[in-house]
Amino acid sequence: MSTANRNTSPQLNWKAENIDKPIPVGPEGWDALTRFAISARRQMGATAINFCCNLSIEYNLGGLHLVRRIDFDDGCQWLARLQLKPPTPESSRRLRNEVDIMEAVRSMSQTLVPQVFARASMLMEFIPADTAMDSFGYDAHRGVTPAQFREKLHAGLADIQAQPSSVRFPKIGSIICRDGKFDAWAGVAKFPNKEATIRARTPPDLVDEVLVAIWSFPSQLRDLARSFPFQSGPFPSMHTDLYSSNVITDADYNILSVIDWENALVGPWELVEFTKELSIVPPEMDGPLYKASEFELAMTCFRKQHVELVRGSEEARQVDGKLSAVLYDKEVQALAHAFWLYEDGRIGYYDRVLKLLDGRYIPLLG
Repeated sequence: MSTANRNTSPQLNWKAENIDKPIPVGPEGWDALTRFAISARRQMGATAINFCCNLSIEYNLGGLHLVRRIDFDDGCQWLARLQLKPPTPESSRRLRNEVDIMEAVRSMSQTLVPQVFARASMLMEFIPADTAMDSFGYDAHRGVTPAQFREKLHAGLADIQAQPSSVRFPKIGSIICRDGKFDAWAGVAKFPNKEATIRARTPPDLVDEVLVAIWSFPSQLRDLARSFPFQSGPFPSMHTDLYSSNVITDADYNILSVIDWENALVGPWELVEFTKELSIVPPEMDGPLYKASEFELAMTCFRKQHVELVRGSEEARQVDGKLSAVLYDKEVQALAHAFWLYEDGRIGYYDRVLKLLDGRYIPLLG
């Protein structure tokens, strides 16, 4: 069985060489993938005699996965997404969660989410287009959206953000809504960087205070969760990496699909943040090192525009204004950014962000 094929699919900004370098699968492994795809499609009702498929020569590579197109002989096309590293219990859990939330968001909203046909090897619907970051060639634009398409892309991202947030569940956690509390994170949270790294990257006269702020953040957040009036459920589903590299667009930058739901979750409203291009480091986190910049002023303007776009999407879709209200709240956004930055290992004064919420009461909306 041939495992490589070029057909009449649109020319995408994918690679076409050294396929076995990122994943040393070899011919037998790729043949096993095509056999699995045939079996999965037959289970869906495709029973044509001599049914076969080939893998595209072209492939695309991300930080965690490699994807190849599967071309069936009747013209149907799927996508196979393979992990770059051997599976672990944690990666398997994330995969199950990703498929669960994709299916939930796809069935409960109008969000453009690829259909998953088989969980093993992650066989899914093929969208014949590039991500917004890769459109027009990453080497030429370095992922920057051309000026004539920025307004359209930002409006599309605002609408995309509003749609999953309307898919809500009574409890936080994974999409399967297992029992859990907001403060559960504090019991397992670990800052990615070690003390030696933090000391090397922080001025000596500030480092001890910064270390205390970092190590105490989980427990301080836990204490806040026990006394602070966070908004009640139902809670929104969140794509925690809504970025131009995770939306597929056509040549005119119309959004065709949202991908990479691996780290999506159901969480408190106060952890919903702006799309990644509009996310910032709260000034309080930099403490005495903070310096205002023209970039920050421009970002403030863009964020205000995004809130208005989200509000317009909420009104058009006749959903409540919880998402736009959370995005509009500067102090709550500082908390949301700090939470996700902690998991990324961003060094800073986390305690100063929490102090922004002292004495605050967030009124329940809706």
